[in-house]
Amino acid sequence: MDIKVIIEHSTDGMYYCTPEDNKVLKTGLIGCGKTVEEAKEDFFTCYEEAKEMYGEKKNISFDFAYDTTSFLQLFSKRLSITGLETITGINRKQLNHYLTGHRHPKPSTVKKIAKGIREFQEELSHLSFV
Repeated sequence: MDIKVIIEHSTDGMYYCTPEDNKVLKTGLIGCGKTVEEAKEDFFTCYEEAKEMYGEKKNISFDFAYDTTSFLQLFSKRLSITGLETITGINRKQLNHYLTGHRHPKPSTVKKIAKGIREFQEELSHLSFV
């Protein structure tokens, strides 16, 4: 069973992981942390504790979906903001505003970011080395 988990940056500065369908187990799951990595780690810890508590045996996998701030916070450590500007076509100053949570992108901008990332992903998937 695949469960979609939403990772969002909150106004309190924390990152939260919550399943789209929180009926995964007999209790609600949530993970939180100062970074996306901490929030995901906390989410998996809570999941394992809930499985033990309720004797859950199902094999569940989680697919993570990110809000723009969470995505940028996680991947800006691997891709520079300048690189993301090239990939997405969005000015790096604007990307920095999204990264820090000072501004939130319009839905059309989110689509533009996602499109640029998917095209880059497609390009990388065809890459080979000799």
